[in-house]
Amino acid sequence: MARHKAPHHLWPWGAAAVALIFIMVALAWANHLSTEGSTVAGNVHFAGIDLSGASIDDARGVVESRAEDLLGTPIYLVTGGEDLATTAGELGFSYDTSSVLDEVTTARHAGSSMDVFLAWSESFFSVIEVADLIVFDPAVAGERLAEAPEMVLASPIEPVLTLDGAHRLYVIPGVSGLSIDIDDLVARIGDIDLMEGPQTIEAKQLVVTPAVTDSEAEATSERLNGLTKGGMEVLVGSAHKTLTTAALRRHLRAKANGGQYQVEFDVTGLQTELESAFDKPVGRFEAPTMDVVDGDLVVVSAGDPPPVCCDRSSVRQAAEAILAGGKGPWRLEPRATDNPDLVAWSDGTLIVDKVGEFTTRHSCCQSRVTNIQLMADIVRGIYLVPGQTVSLNEHVGERTREKGFLAAGAIRSGRLTDEVGGGVSQFATTIFNAAYFAGLDIDSYRSHSIYFSRYPYGREATISNPSPDLILNNTTDYPVLIWTSYTDRSITVTMYSTKHIDVVEVGQRVSRRNRCTHVETDRQRTYPDGTVVIDTFEANYRPGEGIDCNGNRIPTTGT
Repeated sequence: MARHKAPHHLWPWGAAAVALIFIMVALAWANHLSTEGSTVAGNVHFAGIDLSGASIDDARGVVESRAEDLLGTPIYLVTGGEDLATTAGELGFSYDTSSVLDEVTTARHAGSSMDVFLAWSESFFSVIEVADLIVFDPAVAGERLAEAPEMVLASPIEPVLTLDGAHRLYVIPGVSGLSIDIDDLVARIGDIDLMEGPQTIEAKQLVVTPAVTDSEAEATSERLNGLTKGGMEVLVGSAHKTLTTAALRRHLRAKANGGQYQVEFDVTGLQTELESAFDKPVGRFEAPTMDVVDGDLVVVSAGDPPPVCCDRSSVRQAAEAILAGGKGPWRLEPRATDNPDLVAWSDGTLIVDKVGEFTTRHSCCQSRVTNIQLMADIVRGIYLVPGQTVSLNEHVGERTREKGFLAAGAIRSGRLTDEVGGGVSQFATTIFNAAYFAGLDIDSYRSHSIYFSRYPYGREATISNPSPDLILNNTTDYPVLIWTSYTDRSITVTMYSTKHIDVVEVGQRVSRRNRCTHVETDRQRTYPDGTVVIDTFEANYRPGEGIDCNGNRIPTTGT
C-alpha cells in the first residue's frame, strides 16, 4: 500500500506578510499625520535639496539662505561714465520667504483627508519641487537709481544772469547735460533672471537740456534791467540814501522752476547793503535821565538807543514791490539797534567813575553869581555819547533878561564893562578844565584877553554871543555825563564816565608876542592800548585893558 505525504498550507504565511505590510503602511501613515507642522513631508525638494524629514527650523534656514544668495546677486550697470555695482536686493528685488516656507512645510499635507493620503502615497515614487518666489518692484528700482550719482554723467547748466562792466544784467548761455535713461534701465532690470548669476546691463544715455532756455533767460534779464534802472531810493527815519543800480542788482537771485526763472532778491544781502549805506543811526538817541544824590550816581530812567536801518520785513516788502514794477522811493522802517555799545550808552550803566572835575571860586552874592549858577542849571545833565559834541552857546542860547540873566562884568572891545549875562565866562573856564582832565577834545575855545588870577594861568576860556564859543567833543570810548553844582562862593563842574584815559599836564611855555603874553600848555592823554596823545592849548593875554599887542588903544571891537 502506497504512502502519501501530507500537503503544506502556505496561506497563513501570505496572510502574515500582508498583515505586516498593512501594519507598516499604517505606521508610516500615522507618522505622516503626527509630524504635520513639525517636519517636512517625504520627497519634498527645494533648490535642489531634499528636505524630506527636515525640521521646520532647518527648512526655514535653507529658504532664508537661498533668499540671501539670490538677493545678493551682483548687478553691474555700465553707464559710459562711472559704472554702478549693486545687488538685486538694492534694485527692487525681494524674496517671499514666508510663502516659500509655507509651500515647503504644507507639501503633502494640504486638502481633504483623501487628498492628503493620495499625496502621501505618491511620496514613495514622486518628488514635489518647491519653486523660488521672487518679486520685482520697478518703483523701488527707479527710486534707487534716481538717487545714484552715477546716473548723471553731466548735469545741465542753467543759463546764468550776471552783471557786466556797466552793471547791466546779461545771460551766460546754458549747457546741456547727459544722464542715464532710468525708465529704460528699470525695464531691462526687471527682465533679468537671478538664477543665471551675476548680471551686466549696458545703460542707455539721454541728453538733458536746461530747464530754462537762453531766450527765456534773455527776456528775464531785460525785464530786470528795466525794473532796477536807476537804483533804489530809500528813506529810513530821518535819513535818505540811493542805492546804485549795481548795488541793487547784485542781490538779485534767479533759479529755474518749471521751465522759467524764479526771480527774487536776496533779502539778507539787500538788508546788509542798505545797512552799509545807512551806517549811522537813523533816529534820535534818547539819553538816560540821571541824578547825583549825596555824591552817588542814580539812573532815574533809562534812555533809548537810536534806531538803525532797517526792519527786515519792510526790506522784503520793498524788494517784492520792485519786482512787481514799483518805482519808489521806498520808505523803510528802522529797527532797534543790536549794537551793544549803543544799548549800553542808553541805559546809563557806563557812567560809573568821576573822570574830570574842576572848581573855581568867586565872591558871594553878586549879579555875576546869579548868571554863573543859571548857566550851571541849564548845562547840568548833558549826556555826550562817543563822537558827540556840545556847543555851550547853542545849548544855553543867548543870555537874556527874559531867561533870568542879569547885567554883570564882562570884557567887550578889550575893556571891562557890564552886560546882560556877564560873568558866565567863569563857568566856561570851569567846564573847560573839567573837560581838559576828563580827556575830551576841546574843538573850539578862546582864552580871556585879560588874565584873571582866579583862573589857571593859560588854561581857561571865555564865552560870548555869538562868539567866542566853547565846543566840547567826546572822543572817548564811553558816554560822559556833565554835572554841575555850586555854593554861594564856588562853581563846580564834574564829568562822569568810565575811567580809561590817564590825563596829565606835562608842560607850559610862556613867550612874548610884541607886548602880549603867549602861553602854551601841553596836555598828555594815555589810552588803554598805550597810545599817547599830546595836545597844546594856547592863551594870549593883552598888556592891559583896552590895549592891543602893539601897545595901541583898541578903538572898537575885541574881547
